[in-house]
Amino acid sequence: MKEISILELVWDDVNEQHIWERHQLTRSEVEEVAYGPAENLVVRRTYGERYLVIGPNTERKLFVLILAPKGTGKFYPVSARPASQKERRDYREWKAGKRYE
Repeated sequence: MKEISILELVWDDVNEQHIWERHQLTRSEVEEVAYGPAENLVVRRTYGERYLVIGPNTERKLFVLILAPKGTGKFYPVSARPASQKERRDYREWKAGKRYE
């Protein structure tokens, strides 16, 4: 598992519109996950320099964020969506202390 420090999300009309139209998630829902406790976030590298982040909102529903780095602590939310069944299972295993990669 990788660790990142998400200090700021960089928004524009493109990513905000994509995330809403494609996945019906609002900016505040994405921020709720990103700015939540770091110990609740599973992070791994994906293609390019992007990160896949799995984490819960305050209602404990799991979401996946795809973030592209834009400077120290700054990330561009490329996409965000509800976690798949496999991602939810992987997250539960990680929280139970099993290895996640």
